[in-house]
Amino acid sequence: MNGDDIVKTSLADRVPLTEKMILGMGSLSSFFGYVAVNSLAYPVYNMILGVSPALISVGLMIPRIWDAFTDPVMGRISDNCHSRFGRRKPFIVIGALLMGLTFGTIWMVPENWSEGVKIAFFISTQILFFTFFTVFYVPYTALTYEMTPDYNERTRVMAYNAFFHKLGEFVYQWMIPLAAFFSITYFAASLPEDQDVNISGVRSVAWLVGLVFLAGFGLLPGLFVRERFHKKTEHQEKVKLFLSAKEAFSNLAFLILVSIIVLNTLSGVLAMGIDHYVLVYYMGDGNIALGSVWKALLSSGYAIVGFVSIPVISYLASKLGKKGSLYFVYALMVVGGIMKWFIFQPGHRIFYIGKIGIDPIILIDPILCGPMWVAVKIMLASMMADTCDEDELRHGKRREGMFGAVFSWVEKTAISLSYLGTGLALTWSGFNSKLGGNQAPETFTSMRLFLAGAPTLAALFALVALKFYPITAKRAAETRQKLEERRGVVTVDN
Repeated sequence: MNGDDIVKTSLADRVPLTEKMILGMGSLSSFFGYVAVNSLAYPVYNMILGVSPALISVGLMIPRIWDAFTDPVMGRISDNCHSRFGRRKPFIVIGALLMGLTFGTIWMVPENWSEGVKIAFFISTQILFFTFFTVFYVPYTALTYEMTPDYNERTRVMAYNAFFHKLGEFVYQWMIPLAAFFSITYFAASLPEDQDVNISGVRSVAWLVGLVFLAGFGLLPGLFVRERFHKKTEHQEKVKLFLSAKEAFSNLAFLILVSIIVLNTLSGVLAMGIDHYVLVYYMGDGNIALGSVWKALLSSGYAIVGFVSIPVISYLASKLGKKGSLYFVYALMVVGGIMKWFIFQPGHRIFYIGKIGIDPIILIDPILCGPMWVAVKIMLASMMADTCDEDELRHGKRREGMFGAVFSWVEKTAISLSYLGTGLALTWSGFNSKLGGNQAPETFTSMRLFLAGAPTLAALFALVALKFYPITAKRAAETRQKLEERRGVVTVDN
């Protein structure tokens, strides 16, 4: 028996299944907002358009820094908004529409422009896109924290978010293979002899992603999910930007969650960028289409493992507690990080589909490392909601928007640094796209060290940091009781 078994969820605290599903669909949109630009950036701007990876890393970093600093501003705006439609929902709808429309613009760069102009275009269009992504994402994240006051129901709500997050993970790495299909099928006349993908195919896929996955799914929570604290917060004191950020960082539980997500993000984005290059140039001998298919298979493997892991992680949380389930998956991640060195090796093409040799050995990687990302998606978000209760008890305000925004600001800053790190790692290793698969042996060794070392070290850090996380189910129940004695019970009907 664990402390998380003490609190039983009442009927009033349960979120209807329909709302859980619709809220989760918004997670599909937020996932593509996070990863779609990065997943296309290097294949398109480096492999197709010939821009240097160092410049691309700078081009990815600058808009993300802008994106990170707009998050707290958006959090304050959302927390202080009292429109008749709610604090969160109007921004979710507007942000989803505009980020969907601007995403496709990023890939409309003319091929005959100089390298410097291409990067300038890349940066400016991303700034527009990530501004609208912030308008959507910060209120959406706050809405997920507010759905229920129950300690365990929060975990179940986040499990639905994780399901759609994994659905996005299953789909997104097929963007380049789908672009190759469009290039060959519809744009063969403009397809270079030495490439299987051209910019026209990429643009077709980009507009599909923007209109369907970003705008379409992103609209749904803003239209059909109810807010819990809309009326209860109408008369609370205005949330102040810098004071709220200062108070957030004075919260021990918040600091621990932030430190874990920073290391996860740095290692995860670095590995996500490096593994594509290892697959294309080390294992695929410079064949972009082949390496991209392997990358898509790898990401699909992560998604499938993620789907299977969702009920398993939820079960572990009910038996071991939120911290206990995280201990388990991070220990598994340490093993998985070390194994990357041995998994990502050439020469394991066991069977073929047409001319494409399939290397199923790489699917061991998601089996070992995939459960951690599911646990993080479910548990850290659920733990953040618990942290917001502690903040209200201490400071008397509901500030999910600010807490989510500050959390997002730190995470996106880490993403920006990791994008820079990806480009620098490739440059430091001596990678040269013109050499194709004929890179120097020490180049491949350096790339593989980054790939294996980053997630291993991040997982070890998380195992240590979790020992100091203070919120248990018993403490969360006591916090809720004190809050309800102070300001009454809050329901979606208030």
